Amino acid sequence: MKLSICICTYNRNDSLEQCVKSINNIINKNKIKINIIITDNSNNNNLLKIKTKLIRISKYKIIFLNEKKRGIVNSRNKCLRKLKSINPNYMSFFDDDCTIDKYWIKNAFKIIKLNKADVTTGPQVYRGKSNSKIFNYSKIFEKQYSKNKTHLVKWAASNNVMIDYKIIKKNKLIFNNKLNKFGVGEDQLFFSIISKLGYKIFWDKNIKVYEKIHNHRQTFGWLIERSYRLGVLGHFIDIKEFGNVYGMLINYLKSVYYFFKFIISIFIFGKNYLERLTNNFLRFAGRLTGPIVFNRINFYKK
Repeated sequence: MKLSICICTYNRNDSLEQCVKSINNIINKNKIKINIIITDNSNNNNLLKIKTKLIRISKYKIIFLNEKKRGIVNSRNKCLRKLKSINPNYMSFFDDDCTIDKYWIKNAFKIIKLNKADVTTGPQVYRGKSNSKIFNYSKIFEKQYSKNKTHLVKWAASNNVMIDYKIIKKNKLIFNNKLNKFGVGEDQLFFSIISKLGYKIFWDKNIKVYEKIHNHRQTFGWLIERSYRLGVLGHFIDIKEFGNVYGMLINYLKSVYYFFKFIISIFIFGKNYLERLTNNFLRFAGRLTGPIVFNRINFYKK
């Protein structure tokens, strides 16, 4: 059995090195043949500084790619194009700033076997101290599940996911280029389409990766920008998933939903009060204005 691990990177050589080391530590009792595909998205070939070192420290073959056209969508699609010549049984995506739990393969294939899962995913566990009054603003945007450890879900985040490669090959799937300028949401659309095609995506709390807390995500400005950004692109995802008319209707129903969440949150005091209030209002505002501003707005910084 072959597993291709795809990592897109941009000027994060130190954390990328730690990521590769953590892949070495994954328990692989079934002797799955692993290869690592690293796509460098820097325009100055920054990865060349540690390329030799990565080859030396890795237990597995590393395939290096370079995508000079900036953006996570371009980088991920570069990986998908390379997979055509490798034709693995499974492929996965990790972020370049994460480390992978040593039981990741064991737990992923356990869920595949028990639930006949086509895609497996799990949590991103944050490590480190926060400078903010809340632990991590990123947590506000993460899905909250019940205490049951396994859930059938409609989409997965590409920071921690394993996919049966036949799905991508059969349906000729790629990430949508129009979402490149948002730097977020492209994975939600990609896996929502997979779910709508009838494939099963399972989230399990034991299929986990670890990530350090980034200081730039500890500012209220980042929270404001991310909340509005997710609202704006929401309508596009709905349209792609459900069609123009029905998708637009769903978008505005969700806009109303976030507005009522905002109103209700005014009267619910407690932890992260201001953050919850801000997020709900800007998700409402983003979805309300998204169909108008989507083609004009660009969150992406080159």
